[in-house]
Amino acid sequence: MYSEFFKLCGFEAEEVEKESPRIDKAFKIAGIGVKDVERAEERVKKYFDTELFGVRQALKIWLRRLIDLVLAREEGKKIIVYPSWPPEPRVVSMVAMASENVFCETPEIVMDIVMGQIFGKLNPILEAAEEHGLPPGLGMCALNQARVGGIAKGIVPVPDITITTSFLCDQTPKTDELLYELYGVHNIFLDNCMDAAWEEPMESSPRCVSYFAAEIRKVVEEFEEATGVKLSEEELRDARVAYAKPVYVYQEIMGLMKKADPQPISQVDLGLLYWLIQAPERRSLQEGLGMANTFLRETKTRVDAGYAAVEKGAPKIAWFCHHATDPTVMHMVEDLGLAIPVTAVLWTPPWQRVKSQFTTFAERIADQTVRGGINRSTMGAVRLFQECCKEFNVDGFVYLYFFSCRPICLTALMSKKGVEDELGIPVLALEGDVWDTRDYSTEALRTRVETFAEMLRAAKATKIGQIM
Repeated sequence: MYSEFFKLCGFEAEEVEKESPRIDKAFKIAGIGVKDVERAEERVKKYFDTELFGVRQALKIWLRRLIDLVLAREEGKKIIVYPSWPPEPRVVSMVAMASENVFCETPEIVMDIVMGQIFGKLNPILEAAEEHGLPPGLGMCALNQARVGGIAKGIVPVPDITITTSFLCDQTPKTDELLYELYGVHNIFLDNCMDAAWEEPMESSPRCVSYFAAEIRKVVEEFEEATGVKLSEEELRDARVAYAKPVYVYQEIMGLMKKADPQPISQVDLGLLYWLIQAPERRSLQEGLGMANTFLRETKTRVDAGYAAVEKGAPKIAWFCHHATDPTVMHMVEDLGLAIPVTAVLWTPPWQRVKSQFTTFAERIADQTVRGGINRSTMGAVRLFQECCKEFNVDGFVYLYFFSCRPICLTALMSKKGVEDELGIPVLALEGDVWDTRDYSTEALRTRVETFAEMLRAAKATKIGQIM
């Protein structure tokens, strides 16, 4: 029923045959039937450029992650750990690489990418969460709903431990408290200090680093105590390096995208790599670097060949964040003739590229995190977007903010004003959701983006005329 679909997604015929018992079992638990596979095959052909080997590799990893997740308990994993979104990915990498007996995964991202983007059947999972403590109409985050709904429907095994960042998002820790109340899950919380003064420099914050490093050490101690797995400083450094390598490759790809005209690859395809980096686990950490390098090589080849995923000379925009569930939105933007060389949230600003002066694992992670911008303060987010737009020399910025995400909504209009005032380029603050397709339509968004695109084209033509 699924051999052609899996081949489309990068599997060899012998791999499909070998894995078929696991696939059958996982698909039955996840409620994926013949019609679902047929729909998924159509969606992959329509939305992803499977001529790119990197895309096929990424799809393969995502499908394997779903199968690994669904079968984790059944296949005898002794300890199941779910880091909650948004995570501190270097800490997640540390846990993911800790032991073969520890299964570490971010289930909500797997639900969004695989059950959402690929199979197009995320909504029943969100509706299950709405019946189990996260009701509709109260601005509940659909990402948290994917987490709870996956467990409620029996697709996602009940974890032994959650590791929850409780500084950027206030809904996530409350969601994991709900998992404790419903299923007795052991919660480990990772806190941080986000009270930086408005004009405080981004380059260094010893106070924040000290606090956050202490929190990271506490998480390591609680994890070791709960699991009996000991983590040496060397193992922690190795995990950090394993995470950093594909991030560096992604930055190289963005460097190519910055210079390229025409845009050589759709951001929908790059989103598969983006989310693997944002939600690391053992398989992604082991296989992700090779896949990222494939993306890099293929992007270089397309740049050299002048391949156009978006027409040459198109206005360039910075985009806020890749859609996790809905590939139609970013395709719509590119189809309207806007090039997207960068998504801002995984771009590394200049002040974060400086080598950390700290020496311990915890301090280095803390330093990198608090210098990132969004995890520092509202002004940190504004500065991140200003510098990103400046470095990529874009003609505009689209900040698509999520209806039910308070930290993202908080910075939207301030970021719009900050970028427009500082750089003199227009910013479109667009209401939508990267986790839930039920609260907006791509066609409704198209109306506003189309007007924005026409404005950018007119401004670009005027600028070129003045230069000539």
